[in-house]
Amino acid sequence: MINSRALIIAGILFTGLIILALKLFTIQIAKHEYYTRVAETQQYKPQIIKAERGLIKDVNGEVLSYTFDDVSFFVDKRMMNQEKVDSIASVFSKVIGKPKSIYINLIKDGNKTVCLEKKVPMEQAIKLKKLVIDGLTYQEDFSRVYPYGSSASHVLGYVDKDGKGVEGIEKLFNDDLAGENGYYVFERDVLGRILSVDDNMSKAPQTGNTVQLTINKNYQKILEEEIANGIQKFGGESAVGIIMNPNTGEVLALANYPDFDPANYNLFDANNRRNRAITDTYEPGSTMKAITMSILIDNNLVNEAEVINTENGAYKYKGVTIYDSHKSTQLTVRQVLEQSSNIGMSKLIERVDDNTLYKYLRDFGFSNKTLVDLPSEAEGTMKLPKNFTGISKAYMSFGYEVAVTPLQMIAAFSALINGGTLYQPFITKSVTDHFGNVISENKATRIRTVIKKSTSDEIKNMMIGVVEQGSGTAAQLPDVLVGGKTGTAQKLVNNSYTSAKHNSSFIGFFPADNPKVVIYVLINSPVFGQYGGLVAAPVFHDVAKRMIESDINLVPNKKRIERQNNLMDQLIADMKNSAKSNSSVSRSYLNIAEKKTITSNRKFYDRSTMPDLSNQSMRDAIAQLNEMGLQYKIVGTGKVVWQSIQPGLTFSKSDVCSLKCEPIVKRIKQTVSE
Repeated sequence: MINSRALIIAGILFTGLIILALKLFTIQIAKHEYYTRVAETQQYKPQIIKAERGLIKDVNGEVLSYTFDDVSFFVDKRMMNQEKVDSIASVFSKVIGKPKSIYINLIKDGNKTVCLEKKVPMEQAIKLKKLVIDGLTYQEDFSRVYPYGSSASHVLGYVDKDGKGVEGIEKLFNDDLAGENGYYVFERDVLGRILSVDDNMSKAPQTGNTVQLTINKNYQKILEEEIANGIQKFGGESAVGIIMNPNTGEVLALANYPDFDPANYNLFDANNRRNRAITDTYEPGSTMKAITMSILIDNNLVNEAEVINTENGAYKYKGVTIYDSHKSTQLTVRQVLEQSSNIGMSKLIERVDDNTLYKYLRDFGFSNKTLVDLPSEAEGTMKLPKNFTGISKAYMSFGYEVAVTPLQMIAAFSALINGGTLYQPFITKSVTDHFGNVISENKATRIRTVIKKSTSDEIKNMMIGVVEQGSGTAAQLPDVLVGGKTGTAQKLVNNSYTSAKHNSSFIGFFPADNPKVVIYVLINSPVFGQYGGLVAAPVFHDVAKRMIESDINLVPNKKRIERQNNLMDQLIADMKNSAKSNSSVSRSYLNIAEKKTITSNRKFYDRSTMPDLSNQSMRDAIAQLNEMGLQYKIVGTGKVVWQSIQPGLTFSKSDVCSLKCEPIVKRIKQTVSE
């Protein structure tokens, strides 16, 4: 009995030894590599270290966006003893620069978990992270900082709570900006307590690349402030402004109103965050007339001195009536552009066949994305020639039945004045790594030649006339010659054009003889004044004036321009005489500018006798009152129906003339000519 028990026990022990031997064989030999990895994983546990997101800078190196490395340090009092407290306090005092006693008292007086430091800069935090003491922990919480608030918000975009780019440059260059995360490997004992940091197995994070933009921070600020001032003065739902170098396609500033704060993007609705300069399309109105005129000139279909019958302001054409905002019986081709005549333009465009018009407009970039380096760009819309109706060409000639983005419009306009070359707009100058090495660099990209240089020179001179004596006089600068084109387009409301809402715009350039800057301003649905010349041109003037004052290198040689009526009258006479002899006009605005005697063709009014303003457009009435130096108040919009100072009465400069205006009676397909 005893022997059998002994044998059983011995058998059990022997079996156990066999099992143990087999297990040891498996661990030490058969699966040695596997269990080695398990042991190392338990002993050496890595901790991810987030990479610092890269910088976004303006063209002059001003930082527009950076990452603030928030790191907070904590201790668990339940794992503390006097030796640990003393060690922690000593290191923190040395790194942070505060007295050791502060940290000792914080730990002594705290409950359970104590915060020693909040938002420690990364340079100091890295040193503290290497302090390996049980009970000492830290928490990272990176914040993206936009030091200039909402400035350039639609260009920069923003990042989400995880630090990933959502819109703008932050989104498009997210991979470049994100960098590469690193990690620390901590050596732990059998109980999981941290013993040390293994530097050989650790990897430092790699900071993200730096993206430098073509944006000029100073120009950006000026543009943002002035379009906001424009909304304050004239009212409106929104506004867009763009400043571009017409000779390269570089976007120097891009602004939308309203804007938003990228650091608190969640507090603003999607409407504020939308970059209207590239996402929204609109019918450009009369700014398109400069494009149309260049097509006519490029095909030798017009002579600027040729006289066109403008039908005294109303022209019945294929079942619709086309109107001009101010009546004229006849205008020269040059004056058609200067005075922004719908009727004159609709007659001239008949000389261009459908396919040629379509090809030129496509070549100017309409109905094509510009491929600017910003996300969410729209391509616009334009009918194919086979879908043109009987009135399509006429309406397209002055900016209807074609939808464009503001960026498309300014890019096309740049081709008009730079010699005829369409450039791809771009907003990113370069991408460099953390050490300053250039990874990629953008340069001017020529897309195609759209018009001849001679055409560009002629249309440029004609647009100087728009500002000097046409619809864009509010854009004039006292010491720099400016060219440009106004635009006013009625908006579609419930599939019908309405005279109550307009897109008012102006595109201008300077200095006129050698354009360095082109500026685009669009005011959506202004409340006071509807014409681009009354609303957008003054905003252009204020932007250009401040740019020139802030940057002496922009226009280094400024000379005051004397504008004399007698010289302009002579110019008009010369054009009429040239028309009779069927010869081209010999006098150009640039030649006159060299003599510094450019003039305005404003009619001289008796400065003491009130003229009859009834039935005139609000714009024309205001122009007359300004010429007379008379103060005024306007009630309503449209044509003048009543004036407080009756015609023929005398007045003094201290008087105020009140005008009551009423909208023009709604007509089928009514359009605004400016």
